[in-house]
Amino acid sequence: MDKARLLLILTTLAIAIGPIAGVLIIYQDNLVDAVVPSDLVEAISDPFASETPFEPPTLVDSQYDSTSRTATLTFNFTNPLNFDLTINSMFSDLECTIHKEPLGNSSLTESVSILAGANAFLTVSGTWTEEAISHFQTEHKDAKTTSIDLVGLKLSLKGINLELNDRVTIPDVPIAQG
Repeated sequence: MDKARLLLILTTLAIAIGPIAGVLIIYQDNLVDAVVPSDLVEAISDPFASETPFEPPTLVDSQYDSTSRTATLTFNFTNPLNFDLTINSMFSDLECTIHKEPLGNSSLTESVSILAGANAFLTVSGTWTEEAISHFQTEHKDAKTTSIDLVGLKLSLKGINLELNDRVTIPDVPIAQG
């Protein structure tokens, strides 16, 4: 009786652990591929790289409120994927592209759902720090706009959290009214 019980326990363990061990051995050099398809890994590692289907969003409108030191930017984004995409949140620090000076932070104003192959508008709000205003007054004295880098961009897409290491440059961001 004990031998049959031991044989059943070993058989159960082999059935449960065998396939897992096989997958781990096959993917021992890259365990991420065992769980996440390699195409998805490439797309999320740098979504704006030329070999991926993503194109950077296009700036279509911008507004600046000097009282609250807030720039509101509206982007047109096309979902190149064959499935619907929901951007739940976005956050990044802001830096001057030219001087690498910290300027503040930005975030998506509301969640956006984009159908497969469709366009949608993303509204991002950025708040300048007091140091940013001083930087604009000294280094960009007569400029109405400047290029800003999104640094440490964090996205939440349908529960998947992404953090991009590369800077994303946004040209012509308003820094003054007019």
